[in-house]
Amino acid sequence: MAATATKLQTALVIKYKDGVDAKGKEIIKSQRFSKVKTTATEQDIYDVSVEVGKLLGKTLDEVVREDQSGIVNA
Repeated sequence: MAATATKLQTALVIKYKDGVDAKGKEIIKSQRFSKVKTTATEQDIYDVSVEVGKLLGKTLDEVVREDQSGIVNA
């Protein structure tokens, strides 16, 4: 029997630069958005991330897609 996976949830984590600390090291903050459609493409998620970055007035550092799947043995 082969195991199969079904996507249960998708979340988006946007990491952005938020200035520098006293030692000159960049401060990276993150914002997590849950309940993203599991069918969203990587391009869709990236495009939304860019627009959110513009709204925040920050420079994007990284965009992370977090998928959770349920695995069953069929």
